[in-house]
Amino acid sequence: MSSLPMASVTRQLSRRSVFEALLHRSPISRADLAKVTGLSKQTMSEVIDAFEQQGLVHQVGRTSGNVGRTAVLYELSPEGGHVLGIDLGAQRLTVALADIAGRVLAETHEPTDSRGGAWALDQIARLSERLARDNHTHPSRIRSIVLATPGVVNPKSGAIEMAPNITGLGHLNVVGLLGEKLGSPVVFENDINLALLGEIWHGCAQNVANVAFLALGSGVGLGLYVNGQLIRGENGAAGEIGYLPIGGDPLQAESRLQGCLEYQVGAAGVMRRYREAGGPDVGSVRHVFERADAGDPIAVGVVDETARLTALAAATVIATVDPQLLVLGGSVGARPDFADKVARVLLQLAPRQVEIRTSTLGKRAGVVGALSVALRHLHDEFFGVAELAAALPLPPLRA
Repeated sequence: MSSLPMASVTRQLSRRSVFEALLHRSPISRADLAKVTGLSKQTMSEVIDAFEQQGLVHQVGRTSGNVGRTAVLYELSPEGGHVLGIDLGAQRLTVALADIAGRVLAETHEPTDSRGGAWALDQIARLSERLARDNHTHPSRIRSIVLATPGVVNPKSGAIEMAPNITGLGHLNVVGLLGEKLGSPVVFENDINLALLGEIWHGCAQNVANVAFLALGSGVGLGLYVNGQLIRGENGAAGEIGYLPIGGDPLQAESRLQGCLEYQVGAAGVMRRYREAGGPDVGSVRHVFERADAGDPIAVGVVDETARLTALAAATVIATVDPQLLVLGGSVGARPDFADKVARVLLQLAPRQVEIRTSTLGKRAGVVGALSVALRHLHDEFFGVAELAAALPLPPLRA
């Protein structure tokens, strides 16, 4: 938002403070809003009247006031603006719709189209349109869309690179095509970064300023939150931990394409190592863990080695960024038994002990994080002030 004259800045700050109070204290009366914000009753009435005209607030009843008087209660209107959060995973596509107050209106998911590329983009558009239609949301009310992507967006071509588990995204202008299909610009963010933000907003990392989120499933990725800021790097590729030279020869063709660590500890790598060690073919990495739980010595060995390699990567992260908390997520990383194995190895490796927690949001972490970023963009669109760098605090996530 560009710089404004002082009177305009003051007016926008008044609007912002009222909106923040409504965001966190609804339902609330005009008198209580004035007390909370410190604004005069006249200014408060002007702001509320303007919000009502814009459709940002509505009345939700009355409450008894002093000496028998009643006061009108207000809250943010579900019609004030909507956001879409989209999580495009290798195995699962999730789309969620929320209103301006952070209320999740609907959420749906289905297996990601295995053909990838343009088919996956068509699937995103179809699922998003269906969600909006089923909830009587006109596309014009969807003011902010954020997509969690398994790779890195090339700013010149719009392609998604470094996403080997979904084919075809590296040869398409994904940014342009998806914006056309959804009828609105889409903000792209790394899926692990958004999973991390999801845990910070409404998961196991609330109120923690230094967090490392290590996700292990189809692939392996890292999100870093340092001193209250998400770390993206020069090209948005910070945290591509799958390329660490751990677990094998980083110069062999498979390692160069997929990343040395990911080639070993990603789901396909775990199943491959199980077969190479003499185990039978299995349909998914989950079966390897089930066989390990049942006492299969080959599976036990493979799982233990996967935990050891993961701990090596985690020790590298701990020594580099000094997090207060390490969160393990993903279909493999969030397994409590696996996390315990990683923690035991880390005790021998890391220069200091770090608290380890498993993700509480699980498969929803990415889409919850996408909603959090989409809400921030929407709030900033309405109430951002260039002279005030701080972002509005997000409300609790509500179903």
